[in-house]
Amino acid sequence: MSVLNSNIRNEIEDAELVFVGIGSEMQVKLGTLKEFPNFAEKLEFLETHEEWNYLIPFLIRYYLAEEYHPEICQAYRKLADLLEGKNYFIISLSTDDLLRKSTLKQDRIAYPCGTYEKLQCIGNCEKQLYGIDEMFWKSVTDWIEGKSDISQIQKPMCPCCGKELVLNQYGQPVYNEEGYLDQWKLYTQWLQGTVNKKLCIVELGVGMEFPSIIRWPLEKVCFYNKKSKFFRVHSTLYQLSEEIQERGISVKENPIAFLKDV
Repeated sequence: MSVLNSNIRNEIEDAELVFVGIGSEMQVKLGTLKEFPNFAEKLEFLETHEEWNYLIPFLIRYYLAEEYHPEICQAYRKLADLLEGKNYFIISLSTDDLLRKSTLKQDRIAYPCGTYEKLQCIGNCEKQLYGIDEMFWKSVTDWIEGKSDISQIQKPMCPCCGKELVLNQYGQPVYNEEGYLDQWKLYTQWLQGTVNKKLCIVELGVGMEFPSIIRWPLEKVCFYNKKSKFFRVHSTLYQLSEEIQERGISVKENPIAFLKDV
């Protein structure tokens, strides 16, 4: 273990509270899914048949299984080890659901960009969220695994207005934020409790995709909290603002690789 990795472990152990921000460098790159059996073939079929385009996100969901992404899952296991027994909160911009499958406390995590767990009306007609029907999901997995024909799949439809149900993720025509707002309220309450406390802030692969969610607010928290320590781990956007450099450490490294040695 390097001196730097030992340092971050010691700071986490010494802290009263720990905040972790997770960004896109911790997320599965969709291009890598083409390496897995049948994915490219199935994707090409869906892309060339307009009536089945809606299944593309569900095809991706199928291949976001832990066994396909052992390095990311191992990184989350290491993070869980680092946070064992600590008072922590995590904000994740990742939508690949691997963090949800980890041993980290889900009541201490908010996913402002959504997940592959819930569905919403494409028009968000009643601001409702729906679980993914087990029979629908079985018909999708049976098709992917070659056990049934795609014609057996019935598109999920909104029970209120009859429009299509889609995954509850940022980027939908009308994104339903209800899926994370309860956790966000818990986070804001938790953050208020960090004032004048020994706080360790760890950013893992957080770039500039949504800087107003993690990057800028936590720099401000660090600036005002003189008892805080800030670690920013990113392969390219690792720089710290001048105001927090005296309490911050920037690490030019991919966060998945970084966590292996902590």
